[in-house]
Amino acid sequence: MHNNFYGGGPGFRGRYGHRAKRGDMGPIILRQLLEKPMHGYEIISKLEEKSQGMWRPSAGAIYPNLQMLEEQGLVTAKDEGGKKIYSLTDKGQELAQKAQESFTAHWEEMPEHVKRFKELRMSFFETKDILAKLAENGSEEQVEAAKKILKESADKLNALIEKDQ
Repeated sequence: MHNNFYGGGPGFRGRYGHRAKRGDMGPIILRQLLEKPMHGYEIISKLEEKSQGMWRPSAGAIYPNLQMLEEQGLVTAKDEGGKKIYSLTDKGQELAQKAQESFTAHWEEMPEHVKRFKELRMSFFETKDILAKLAENGSEEQVEAAKKILKESADKLNALIEKDQ
């Protein structure tokens, strides 16, 4: 069953899931714009980087919030090379500073063991993608070699656990 503490299958949004809480996008974006003016996709990339790959907001979450922040007079948009670059206004700067001091983003609240699990899970998914390519395009010898490597890896991981018990 995928519904465990750490989050399981595709789309799982458990206690430490992948989504910001309702109303958190504004402060998250304002905090990000404290660093420098950015366009929407740059904000998305920086947030993914800051969350160590645990969260990548969609364009559908970022752009409507940027529009709302602009309407509230917290950011301004300037067209540069076909991209809208968003900057903080004085009022936005003030609110961003307050958010920096008092607001905690959802990925920052995760206990360390959950962060570690998510990092391990990312490594697993990278391996899973390679295995899918091997299954589709690999020779019998490559598939057998991969199975041997996986068995050795599983044995080594078990040894790590048993060593601490």
